[in-house]
Amino acid sequence: MYKQAWKRMLEAKHSVIVSHVHPDGDTLGSALALYDALTNAGKKVTLYNASKELPLCYDFLPNFAKIKYTLPKEFDLVISCDCSTFDRLKIPQGNYDIVNIDHHLTNHYFGTIDVVIDHFSSAGMVVYELLKANDILMSKTCASCLYTAIADDTGFFLYGDMDALTFAIVSQLVKCGANPKEIASKVKRRESLAKIRLYGYMLNHFDLHENGTIATIIFDKASLEATGAKRHDTKNIVNMLRSIVNVTIAIMILEEKEGGYKISLRSKDFNVAQIALAYHGGGHKTAAGFEVALCDPTILRNEIVEKIKRMKAL
Repeated sequence: MYKQAWKRMLEAKHSVIVSHVHPDGDTLGSALALYDALTNAGKKVTLYNASKELPLCYDFLPNFAKIKYTLPKEFDLVISCDCSTFDRLKIPQGNYDIVNIDHHLTNHYFGTIDVVIDHFSSAGMVVYELLKANDILMSKTCASCLYTAIADDTGFFLYGDMDALTFAIVSQLVKCGANPKEIASKVKRRESLAKIRLYGYMLNHFDLHENGTIATIIFDKASLEATGAKRHDTKNIVNMLRSIVNVTIAIMILEEKEGGYKISLRSKDFNVAQIALAYHGGGHKTAAGFEVALCDPTILRNEIVEKIKRMKAL
């Protein structure tokens, strides 16, 4: 599988590496690592993300500035990184193959070639194993991108399906030049003032349900405007609610600028992916999400809480 995917990448005349819309460190780190490996192999590659605004906490990653939000006119291969569904690529159907690289249990296997390892903690781990299987020399640039991918998707090793292999890979990345202290500082210690204000808003407006075991927060457009926060400032903010001692599930409902709502589900052990799947979303056992069209967010919140209650009662 790894060799077949790499062979197709080398055969491509022009590849587009696509990270998912509203990206995180895993999708960006994985895409940038592959970009480094393929350009070093002499291949023509474009980096693409549909979001016009990217999270600036990742701007230290090599080649970050080369990510475009317009597709090239011609390409024969799309390399999808960390996308469980084709929709998250935000690209039109076309006459091209897809190499689908992912780790989500809910992946739809939409690729011409699917490289999906659903017990890995991150797409970065999948990319590492792909490069290793094809004897690709790991540059410092590639190692830094992959370390960022793995660290970010595990909350810097706080959660996820971590095992001995995760730390063995991370150890190898450090040996290849990744700097854990620098990466952690860049990603975790450069919060915008607007995001800190958004934390304040959340702590003053969240609700508790089911004897304090479920925490919910609704962010409408007005709350983002009042704090000056951008959409990417909401990334992982719901994790603070999950950290409350008695809370086992945290839910964030975010009104999108373009319309509709993004729902993020986090848990300590409950399988929130089942909730996301009920709304045609996806994710992992303890971190999942979905999107819906216009609705009453309070009614939606109550509906989700009721679904959780019913699932717990089974």
